Amino acid sequence: MSSRGYCINYMRHHGDEYSFVFKEKTKDCYHCVNTKIRTLNVFEKYEGPCLSLPPGQKPTVENICRNIKDDQQLITLFNENFVPINCRSSLEGVWHFTYQNRFRFTGVCDQPDARIQSCQTAGTQFLIQNQKFNITYQKCEGMDGTFSGPVEFSCLGDWFVGKNHYFAVANTKESRKDEKYRCFLKNRDDDLYVGVSITAECNTLKTPETSPERLKLTPVKAEFVEPGCTLPQNFSGEWVNTANIDADVSISETHINETYYPDKARYRKTIYVCRERRGNRVMMARLTVDGCQKDYVCFDFMPRHHNIIRYRRGLAVIKDDFSTVCSWVQFPNSEAWKYDLFLARNPVPVRCPVAGKFNFTQRGEHPFRTRILGGVTLSPRPDIHCKQNISDLSVCDTDQKELAVDENYCLSVDHLGRPVDIYSDPDYRMQCIGFWKENLKSYLITYDDLDPLSKYRCWVYQRADLNRVLMSQAVGAFCKLEQDVTSWNHSEGAAVAIDAVEYERERDDCPMYFDDGLNPWRPSDASNIIFDWDFYRAGASAINGKLATAIAMACMLLTYLVAH
Repeated sequence: MSSRGYCINYMRHHGDEYSFVFKEKTKDCYHCVNTKIRTLNVFEKYEGPCLSLPPGQKPTVENICRNIKDDQQLITLFNENFVPINCRSSLEGVWHFTYQNRFRFTGVCDQPDARIQSCQTAGTQFLIQNQKFNITYQKCEGMDGTFSGPVEFSCLGDWFVGKNHYFAVANTKESRKDEKYRCFLKNRDDDLYVGVSITAECNTLKTPETSPERLKLTPVKAEFVEPGCTLPQNFSGEWVNTANIDADVSISETHINETYYPDKARYRKTIYVCRERRGNRVMMARLTVDGCQKDYVCFDFMPRHHNIIRYRRGLAVIKDDFSTVCSWVQFPNSEAWKYDLFLARNPVPVRCPVAGKFNFTQRGEHPFRTRILGGVTLSPRPDIHCKQNISDLSVCDTDQKELAVDENYCLSVDHLGRPVDIYSDPDYRMQCIGFWKENLKSYLITYDDLDPLSKYRCWVYQRADLNRVLMSQAVGAFCKLEQDVTSWNHSEGAAVAIDAVEYERERDDCPMYFDDGLNPWRPSDASNIIFDWDFYRAGASAINGKLATAIAMACMLLTYLVAH
């Protein structure tokens, strides 16, 4: 910059971007230099030629820099007396990598021992440990441009340009200035590919795909933790975390693996290892596959019921001690709270807590609408005249495990009391997969494979009268704490609220049933008992014995119903 003369004017733009005007010492002309401060150790500039002004015109930033364009090539300057910066914001984790360098060799070098290790030690008194990382290259046979050996880099800071994430480094074992400094580039949408410059400049990095050297990263576990306990056996399987529907949760006897996909190209994996279990509380070691930190988290599990595991998770600590990790003070101390949910990825339907045939009214931002499941019908349906149409909610199948909703249902019957419309199908079919009672509210989870928003839906339900039920459907798989049976809009996390009144007709064969979920572990499978009344046709000698048997069975049934 000293060769440009001396500074006579400057202007600050947005952020850390400046424009300077320099006057040549030997010529009557002016230089415009635009600078962008990237980090404490790196800044970039672009400049124009020496410009002479007409008489009477002042050398302001506007006059001198008017011909400077933003798309000019940037020149990167590195601080020779650099101050190392913590690497965590630039690169953190342990990876296996493959690499290619289109200026040295053709093809991709893939060796199993090639590693990138960038791990920070929290609380260490030696800060330099957190300010550098290692890349261990491995030579590939038949590729002359490859080599074996470690390279240690000090981090000089990182910055973003749109979705591009740049960070600069200095080779700690290199004395040549042109070989000492390098730039790396990651893209926020796909950070498993990294571009590397082969010269001391960053302007050659536009995208990771077109960079001179390209790395493909695969996360590997930083360390192994041996399990010290086991989880309940009925926890094993594939699950969905309602706090993150896009994540895959796999639970084994000793591990919980949670894999989250920010998009199709990236994933983040967290592994929980069972270390100690006392009652419902389980202390687990948490490992992130692409990270280095190991900490400990306490889970407070409720026993599994139906297709649901209810739990809450405490704060993460670095101490491996049950009394510290699973102390009740580690759990959020809110006045009102709910358990989080794991839902079975392949749920098995259970008996619905609400059964019967109901006429309902609805209110909400996303009400139930008339539709045809499966698209266009194979043949036109008969034109049936209906005297009365209602919105129908029915749980009438033999096992009472499916909740059917028909927004426009024909209520008319013929002279024998049989429904006239026998061709139409429900607009929605939802399987009940679990229910329970919490905070004096009854909750239900349904599963609909055709739901475009969320296959899992949470409901709040309540019996308002002998034959009246109030229900509120959430917008997703989890009910907000504020949602109740009257909630109908997004401010309380609800999509629609319905007010249902039973209207079972003579031939519907749809008995009403209600369970508030106070004891979700109680077996609740529906069972229909069919009485054979044909003994009336038999002779008088057989009537007394069969009648006594029928009365005894009826008494046993009544005793069972009263007890439950």
